[in-house]
Amino acid sequence: MLDFNRVWLPFLYLYGVGGLIFIIGMYIAIQSKSIKKERERHKKWFYVLLFGMIYYIGIHSFFTLAAIDNMKLAFIILFIIILIALRLVFFVFNKQKKYT
Repeated sequence: MLDFNRVWLPFLYLYGVGGLIFIIGMYIAIQSKSIKKERERHKKWFYVLLFGMIYYIGIHSFFTLAAIDNMKLAFIILFIIILIALRLVFFVFNKQKKYT
């Protein structure tokens, strides 16, 4: 069995440091009004960016758990990723009715 330092420490470093940089970048984009959440198109892209980060964390954790033979938890994570992806697809392609 592999120890924590070889399995989870690189994972935590990658998504800890990378996630912090991602959060700082999103904060700067929102504060500088580059992403205006009141605009529908910007809101969709905001959620696509968040999903992308969650997707990469999920896929990486799925394969890490599968490699250490924890298949039950790996498939639970895969199922959650699929649910989130379906929700995002319905959100992005949903046509809002515009009232005049």
